[in-house]
Amino acid sequence: MISSISSRSNPSSLFTSRLQQTEPSQPSQAAQDSAAAALRNKLFHTDSFQAQPATGTQAVQSTTPSARPAGAGSDPVSASTLVSKSSHDASRDYPAVSYSEDKLYNNKSLGFWKKEIWDTATQAGATPEEAAVLVAQAMQEGGTDYAKKGDSTNYGPFNLNEDLLKNYGKHLPANLQDLNKETPEAIKLNVTNALDAMRAMGANNYLHHVRGGRTNFEHPEQRISNNPNVKADDAFAFERSISNNARLFLESIQANPSALTSNQRFASDIPNI
Repeated sequence: MISSISSRSNPSSLFTSRLQQTEPSQPSQAAQDSAAAALRNKLFHTDSFQAQPATGTQAVQSTTPSARPAGAGSDPVSASTLVSKSSHDASRDYPAVSYSEDKLYNNKSLGFWKKEIWDTATQAGATPEEAAVLVAQAMQEGGTDYAKKGDSTNYGPFNLNEDLLKNYGKHLPANLQDLNKETPEAIKLNVTNALDAMRAMGANNYLHHVRGGRTNFEHPEQRISNNPNVKADDAFAFERSISNNARLFLESIQANPSALTSNQRFASDIPNI
Protein backbone atom coordinates (compact mmCIF):
# COMPACT_ATOMS: atom_id res chain seq x y z
CA MET A 1 0.00 0.00 0.00
CA ILE A 2 3.00 2.31 -0.28
CA SER A 3 3.95 4.72 -3.01
CA SER A 4 7.07 6.79 -3.51
CA ILE A 5 7.38 10.23 -1.96
CA SER A 6 5.84 12.95 -4.07
CA SER A 7 7.04 16.55 -4.28
CA ARG A 8 3.90 18.42 -3.36
CA SER A 9 3.61 22.01 -2.28
CA ASN A 10 2.30 22.94 1.15
CA PRO A 11 -1.53 22.58 0.91
CA SER A 12 -2.30 25.00 3.72
CA SER A 13 -3.40 27.83 1.42
CA LEU A 14 -5.71 25.49 -0.51
CA PHE A 15 -7.12 24.13 2.72
CA THR A 16 -7.71 27.61 4.16
CA SER A 17 -9.49 28.89 1.07
CA ARG A 18 -11.75 25.84 0.80
CA LEU A 19 -12.55 25.76 4.49
CA GLN A 20 -13.51 29.43 4.39
CA GLN A 21 -15.94 28.62 1.57
CA THR A 22 -17.72 25.95 3.56
CA GLU A 23 -17.36 27.06 7.19
CA PRO A 24 -17.85 30.79 7.85
CA SER A 25 -16.67 30.61 11.46
CA GLN A 26 -14.09 28.46 13.24
CA PRO A 27 -13.53 27.28 16.82
CA SER A 28 -11.35 29.48 19.00
CA GLN A 29 -7.70 28.64 19.55
CA ALA A 30 -8.52 27.89 23.19
CA ALA A 31 -11.15 25.34 22.14
CA GLN A 32 -8.70 23.72 19.74
CA ASP A 33 -5.99 23.54 22.38
CA SER A 34 -8.44 22.08 24.89
CA ALA A 35 -9.61 19.42 22.44
CA ALA A 36 -6.04 18.45 21.63
CA ALA A 37 -5.04 18.30 25.29
CA ALA A 38 -7.98 16.07 26.15
CA LEU A 39 -6.85 13.47 23.63
CA ARG A 40 -3.13 13.51 24.33
CA ASN A 41 -1.21 10.41 25.46
CA LYS A 42 -3.91 7.88 24.55
CA LEU A 43 -3.23 4.90 22.35
CA PHE A 44 -4.65 3.15 19.37
CA HIS A 45 -3.23 1.15 16.53
CA THR A 46 -3.51 1.70 12.79
CA ASP A 47 -1.38 1.09 9.74
CA SER A 48 -0.63 2.95 6.55
CA PHE A 49 -2.09 3.98 3.25
CA GLN A 50 -0.79 5.54 0.07
CA ALA A 51 -1.48 8.38 -2.34
CA GLN A 52 -0.65 9.88 -5.71
CA PRO A 53 1.25 13.03 -6.74
CA ALA A 54 -0.92 16.07 -7.32
CA THR A 55 -0.50 17.94 -10.58
CA GLY A 56 -3.10 20.58 -9.83
CA THR A 57 -6.44 21.10 -8.15
CA GLN A 58 -10.01 20.84 -9.34
CA ALA A 59 -13.05 22.84 -8.35
CA VAL A 60 -14.86 21.53 -5.29
CA GLN A 61 -17.51 19.11 -6.51
CA SER A 62 -19.33 17.92 -3.39
CA THR A 63 -22.84 16.65 -3.99
CA THR A 64 -25.33 14.90 -1.75
CA PRO A 65 -28.54 13.27 -3.02
CA SER A 66 -31.67 15.27 -2.30
CA ALA A 67 -33.72 12.13 -1.67
CA ARG A 68 -32.98 8.95 0.25
CA PRO A 69 -31.02 6.55 -2.00
CA ALA A 70 -32.75 3.29 -2.87
CA GLY A 71 -32.39 0.84 -0.02
CA ALA A 72 -30.80 3.28 2.41
CA GLY A 73 -32.04 3.27 5.97
CA SER A 74 -31.38 6.96 6.60
CA ASP A 75 -31.91 10.22 4.76
CA PRO A 76 -28.62 11.35 3.21
CA VAL A 77 -26.40 13.80 5.09
CA SER A 78 -23.34 15.48 3.58
CA ALA A 79 -19.82 15.23 4.94
CA SER A 80 -19.88 18.99 5.54
CA THR A 81 -22.88 18.67 7.83
CA LEU A 82 -21.60 15.60 9.65
CA VAL A 83 -18.18 17.08 10.35
CA SER A 84 -19.24 20.63 11.18
CA LYS A 85 -21.85 19.42 13.70
CA SER A 86 -19.79 16.63 15.19
CA SER A 87 -18.82 16.37 18.86
CA HIS A 88 -17.83 13.62 21.23
CA ASP A 89 -20.18 12.45 23.97
CA ALA A 90 -18.30 10.07 26.25
CA SER A 91 -21.58 8.75 27.64
CA ARG A 92 -22.72 7.30 24.31
CA ASP A 93 -19.82 7.32 21.84
CA TYR A 94 -16.77 5.10 21.42
CA PRO A 95 -13.75 6.55 23.23
CA ALA A 96 -11.82 9.12 21.21
CA VAL A 97 -8.10 8.37 21.33
CA SER A 98 -5.02 10.00 19.89
CA TYR A 99 -1.27 9.79 20.19
CA SER A 100 1.91 10.63 18.33
CA GLU A 101 3.01 7.52 16.47
CA ASP A 102 6.70 7.30 15.64
CA LYS A 103 6.49 3.82 14.17
CA LEU A 104 7.01 3.59 10.43
CA TYR A 105 4.39 1.88 8.32
CA ASN A 106 5.72 0.31 5.14
CA ASN A 107 8.82 2.47 5.62
CA LYS A 108 6.82 5.71 5.66
CA SER A 109 5.63 7.88 8.52
CA LEU A 110 2.03 8.57 9.42
CA GLY A 111 2.60 12.23 8.52
CA PHE A 112 3.56 11.24 5.02
CA TRP A 113 0.31 9.31 4.56
CA LYS A 114 -1.89 12.00 6.12
CA LYS A 115 -0.59 14.47 3.58
CA GLU A 116 -0.87 12.00 0.69
CA ILE A 117 -4.51 11.08 1.35
CA TRP A 118 -5.47 14.74 1.91
CA ASP A 119 -3.72 15.95 -1.23
CA THR A 120 -5.14 13.16 -3.36
CA ALA A 121 -8.69 13.85 -2.19
CA THR A 122 -8.49 17.63 -2.58
CA GLN A 123 -6.87 17.25 -5.99
CA ALA A 124 -9.85 15.07 -6.93
CA GLY A 125 -12.22 17.90 -6.03
CA ALA A 126 -13.19 16.94 -2.47
CA THR A 127 -14.38 19.51 0.03
CA PRO A 128 -12.27 19.83 3.21
CA GLU A 129 -14.86 17.79 5.10
CA GLU A 130 -14.97 15.01 2.50
CA ALA A 131 -11.19 14.82 2.44
CA ALA A 132 -11.08 14.83 6.24
CA VAL A 133 -13.59 11.96 6.44
CA LEU A 134 -11.32 9.90 4.18
CA VAL A 135 -8.25 10.75 6.26
CA ALA A 136 -10.13 9.86 9.46
CA GLN A 137 -11.42 6.66 7.89
CA ALA A 138 -7.93 5.63 6.77
CA MET A 139 -6.50 6.34 10.23
CA GLN A 140 -9.29 4.30 11.82
CA GLU A 141 -9.12 1.38 9.40
CA GLY A 142 -5.36 0.97 9.63
CA GLY A 143 -4.80 -0.31 6.12
CA THR A 144 -6.38 -3.09 4.11
CA ASP A 145 -7.83 -6.01 6.04
CA TYR A 146 -6.70 -8.99 4.01
CA ALA A 147 -8.28 -11.49 6.42
CA LYS A 148 -11.78 -11.11 5.00
CA LYS A 149 -12.77 -13.33 2.09
CA GLY A 150 -15.62 -13.90 -0.34
CA ASP A 151 -18.32 -11.24 -0.50
CA SER A 152 -16.77 -9.61 2.56
CA THR A 153 -13.38 -9.11 0.90
CA ASN A 154 -12.06 -5.63 1.57
CA TYR A 155 -10.12 -3.53 -0.91
CA GLY A 156 -7.74 -0.64 -0.50
CA PRO A 157 -6.91 1.60 2.45
CA PHE A 158 -10.58 2.33 3.21
CA ASN A 159 -11.54 -1.36 3.40
CA LEU A 160 -14.45 -0.95 1.00
CA ASN A 161 -16.23 -4.16 0.11
CA GLU A 162 -17.30 -5.41 -3.30
CA ASP A 163 -20.98 -4.53 -2.80
CA LEU A 164 -20.23 -0.87 -2.13
CA LEU A 165 -17.64 -0.57 -4.87
CA LYS A 166 -19.68 -2.23 -7.62
CA ASN A 167 -22.91 -0.44 -6.76
CA TYR A 168 -21.54 3.05 -6.20
CA GLY A 169 -18.00 3.29 -7.60
CA LYS A 170 -17.70 4.91 -11.02
CA HIS A 171 -13.98 4.46 -11.58
CA LEU A 172 -13.45 0.76 -10.94
CA PRO A 173 -10.50 -1.12 -12.40
CA ALA A 174 -11.22 -4.32 -14.32
CA ASN A 175 -9.71 -6.25 -11.43
CA LEU A 176 -10.58 -5.01 -7.94
CA GLN A 177 -7.28 -6.40 -6.69
CA ASP A 178 -5.67 -3.46 -8.48
CA LEU A 179 -7.01 -1.30 -5.64
CA ASN A 180 -4.47 -2.99 -3.37
CA LYS A 181 -1.47 -2.10 -5.53
CA GLU A 182 1.32 0.13 -4.29
CA THR A 183 1.02 2.75 -7.03
CA PRO A 184 -0.16 6.37 -7.27
CA GLU A 185 -2.80 5.22 -9.75
CA ALA A 186 -4.22 2.76 -7.21
CA ILE A 187 -4.67 5.35 -4.47
CA LYS A 188 -6.35 7.69 -6.95
CA LEU A 189 -8.80 4.91 -7.78
CA ASN A 190 -9.46 4.30 -4.08
CA VAL A 191 -10.09 7.97 -3.37
CA THR A 192 -12.29 8.64 -6.40
CA ASN A 193 -14.43 5.55 -5.84
CA ALA A 194 -14.84 6.38 -2.15
CA LEU A 195 -15.94 9.89 -3.12
CA ASP A 196 -18.31 8.44 -5.73
CA ALA A 197 -19.96 6.33 -3.05
CA MET A 198 -20.03 9.07 -0.43
CA ARG A 199 -21.74 11.46 -2.82
CA ALA A 200 -24.22 8.90 -4.16
CA MET A 201 -25.24 7.61 -0.74
CA GLY A 202 -24.69 10.57 1.57
CA ALA A 203 -21.70 10.53 3.91
CA ASN A 204 -23.75 9.03 6.74
CA ASN A 205 -25.04 6.11 4.66
CA TYR A 206 -21.56 5.59 3.24
CA LEU A 207 -20.15 5.23 6.76
CA HIS A 208 -22.98 2.88 7.76
CA HIS A 209 -22.08 0.66 4.80
CA VAL A 210 -18.37 0.83 5.63
CA ARG A 211 -19.13 -0.32 9.17
CA GLY A 212 -21.71 -3.03 8.59
CA GLY A 213 -22.00 -3.64 4.86
CA ARG A 214 -25.34 -3.81 3.06
CA THR A 215 -27.12 -4.79 6.29
CA ASN A 216 -26.23 -1.59 8.12
CA PHE A 217 -26.73 0.49 4.98
CA GLU A 218 -30.33 -0.70 4.83
CA HIS A 219 -30.86 -1.02 8.59
CA PRO A 220 -28.41 1.23 10.46
CA GLU A 221 -30.41 0.75 13.66
CA GLN A 222 -29.66 -2.98 13.62
CA ARG A 223 -26.90 -4.32 15.85
CA ILE A 224 -25.15 -6.99 13.80
CA SER A 225 -22.56 -8.23 16.31
CA ASN A 226 -22.47 -10.56 19.30
CA ASN A 227 -19.48 -8.67 20.69
CA PRO A 228 -20.72 -7.24 24.02
CA ASN A 229 -18.53 -4.17 23.51
CA VAL A 230 -20.39 -3.17 20.36
CA LYS A 231 -22.95 -0.47 21.06
CA ALA A 232 -26.64 -0.92 20.38
CA ASP A 233 -26.52 1.94 17.85
CA ASP A 234 -23.17 0.82 16.48
CA ALA A 235 -23.55 2.08 12.88
CA PHE A 236 -24.50 5.53 14.15
CA ALA A 237 -21.73 5.45 16.78
CA PHE A 238 -19.25 4.61 14.03
CA GLU A 239 -20.59 7.51 11.94
CA ARG A 240 -20.24 9.89 14.89
CA SER A 241 -16.73 8.67 15.67
CA ILE A 242 -15.36 9.09 12.15
CA SER A 243 -17.04 12.50 11.83
CA ASN A 244 -15.60 13.68 15.14
CA ASN A 245 -12.12 12.49 14.23
CA ALA A 246 -12.41 14.25 10.88
CA ARG A 247 -13.29 17.46 12.72
CA LEU A 248 -10.32 17.09 15.05
CA PHE A 249 -8.05 16.52 12.07
CA LEU A 250 -9.39 19.64 10.35
CA GLU A 251 -8.98 21.71 13.50
CA SER A 252 -5.41 20.50 13.90
CA ILE A 253 -4.30 21.49 10.40
CA GLN A 254 -6.18 24.78 10.54
CA ALA A 255 -4.48 25.71 13.80
CA ASN A 256 -1.08 24.58 12.51
CA PRO A 257 -0.69 23.58 8.83
CA SER A 258 2.43 21.59 9.68
CA ALA A 259 0.15 19.17 11.58
CA LEU A 260 -0.73 17.70 8.18
CA THR A 261 2.66 16.01 8.11
CA SER A 262 2.84 15.23 11.83
CA ASN A 263 2.46 11.73 13.23
CA GLN A 264 -0.52 12.63 15.41
CA ARG A 265 -3.38 10.16 14.99
CA PHE A 266 -7.05 10.78 15.65
CA ALA A 267 -9.25 7.68 15.93
CA SER A 268 -11.62 5.87 18.27
CA ASP A 269 -11.50 2.68 20.30
CA ILE A 270 -14.07 0.87 18.17
CA PRO A 271 -14.51 -2.88 18.76
CA ASN A 272 -14.64 -5.41 15.95
CA ILE A 273 -18.09 -6.59 14.87
